[in-house]
Amino acid sequence: MKPLLLTIVCVSYFLMTYAQSLSMPAGKDAAAGSYSRHFQQVASAAYQPAGLSCLHAFTAGVYAEQRFLLQEIPLYQAMAAIPAGAGAFGLQLMRLGSGVYYRQQAALAYGMRLGRNAGIGLQGSYLTEAITGYGSRGGVAVTGGLLWHAGEQWHTGVRISHSRPGTTIYSAGIGFEASSAFLLSAEIGKADNETAWLKATASYRIVPPLALQWGFATCAPFQHAGITIHWHMLQIMFAAGFHPQLGITPSTTIIWQRDGTE
Repeated sequence: MKPLLLTIVCVSYFLMTYAQSLSMPAGKDAAAGSYSRHFQQVASAAYQPAGLSCLHAFTAGVYAEQRFLLQEIPLYQAMAAIPAGAGAFGLQLMRLGSGVYYRQQAALAYGMRLGRNAGIGLQGSYLTEAITGYGSRGGVAVTGGLLWHAGEQWHTGVRISHSRPGTTIYSAGIGFEASSAFLLSAEIGKADNETAWLKATASYRIVPPLALQWGFATCAPFQHAGITIHWHMLQIMFAAGFHPQLGITPSTTIIWQRDGTE
């Protein structure tokens, strides 16, 4: 009974202070790399389906976090992108929680290029949520995105996500790619009647095998910092998000990706 009460309290508090979806990673910035060319990868495309238009080779990855260091609410995510035609298909499986409470998501997406400077993407998801002793419920969610590459350095985009039953989340962002080693991005968003949020993230590959990432935001769970190790075709990122009341969320991301982005 104690794990159930702890899970319900933490999840409820998290929802009150987190305008994004409960399924969104809290251990890093899920949108990092979305507004760029050289920083695109399967994890950013899982958030912004239009990012699939920038992936030209097969890539796959896994993500894991221990939300607020609580054993009852881990989050696991598996992702893959498969090139097809003028874009790529994206596959995603996610599970949040344990046997007491869990939330699952299975998603299929497709993103395609519209000429050299634009890309669009659409993702459909089926969500399942269950609490032991209280049954379960399911629903669908649709996410659409658009990216515009104004040049080699400036990139913008919009994203709309709607879940049923649930809310609609609107967001727009911009990225400045000073070089293939440094990206500064910002995103603003709003979920129905919630307060709008703003976040900014910097990614810097200081040497070929090592990159740093850090971010700040007006919404508590978005504060994060991480380090990425590049080894051949592997990217291994260790990061942590910070919530002022609930604490730290450590995370690990492992991505296998060839040099197939624009």
